[in-house]
Amino acid sequence: MNSSNSSSLFHLNPDIEMRFFGFTYCIVAMFLPPLFFIVIKAVNQLDRESPNMAYELMNIINCSQLTQSITHFLTGPGLIFPNIVKRYGFIVNVIGCTMNTFWIADFPMITLLAVGRILIFTNRIKAQKFPIYMKIFIFLSWSWITFVLIYGSITQNLIFVSPGWDYDFTVPYAEMFSDLEKSLSLTCLAISYVSYILMAILIYKRKSIMICASSRKNEIAILLQSTFVTTYITAMIFAWHQALFSVVSFFDVENKRNQAILNCCLIFHCYVNPSMTLICNKRVELNLAILDESFYFREQMNSRTRTRTMNIVLVLLTSCSRPMKVIRNS
Repeated sequence: MNSSNSSSLFHLNPDIEMRFFGFTYCIVAMFLPPLFFIVIKAVNQLDRESPNMAYELMNIINCSQLTQSITHFLTGPGLIFPNIVKRYGFIVNVIGCTMNTFWIADFPMITLLAVGRILIFTNRIKAQKFPIYMKIFIFLSWSWITFVLIYGSITQNLIFVSPGWDYDFTVPYAEMFSDLEKSLSLTCLAISYVSYILMAILIYKRKSIMICASSRKNEIAILLQSTFVTTYITAMIFAWHQALFSVVSFFDVENKRNQAILNCCLIFHCYVNPSMTLICNKRVELNLAILDESFYFREQMNSRTRTRTMNIVLVLLTSCSRPMKVIRNS
């Protein structure tokens, strides 16, 4: 009887701590899809009203992080029910590879957004459309991301190691992909930091121009948002890859509980960008309010229509249920 239970797909993990981590991942990640749906819809509506390549890049990043949030949520059941990992290991590792690949995809888009904002702010390019070299950069970036996803899924170079994921260095070129990920993330973050420092300098230089007052406030809000997001991601990379910075040692990354905390920080990272977009970008917040009012108005109209329809039906039913009068000849 015990052996049949232990072979069941939904047999609970005997390690209570791992079960707790699994439930935590699911609970923390479950609110991300509706949040991203709201933000993506609001930003997309803004882009329709006044086309801007920054809005398009923001939604590319949002869609990338939405995919990450879904895969984070799917990580939880693997900890709660370990037989899922044993029986469907290939699919589970594909989910992990997808999560890691879209995490990598964030970096070139974040960097392009930072550089693009400076070019727009200095009137080097127009905000309405992508220059050809940016289109080429986006195409090359996503071509690389697609290759990493396909290659990783086939070779299974990323595996589920409770309570998270890690590269399987027994797979050919897995170490090379790991080093490329570190190099790409650190390079992109460095370029983003430099870009936003330059942005701060440019905003300061233009502070005396009254005509740019509203634009300057918007740019300062965007600068604060981007600085917070970039700092958060940098802190996570420092925590995950302490071996690269031997001088600094915050905690033991081999400890399972610490790994679970880092994984939760990785899930919370998906909350940072959309939340800061709503807080710092007044146009997105205003557009969200308009969408909410529009939805409320449609719901009210639908409710009234349903009420009228029900009243008509009730009148008809009532009239049909009344007994017919029989007219007798006197």
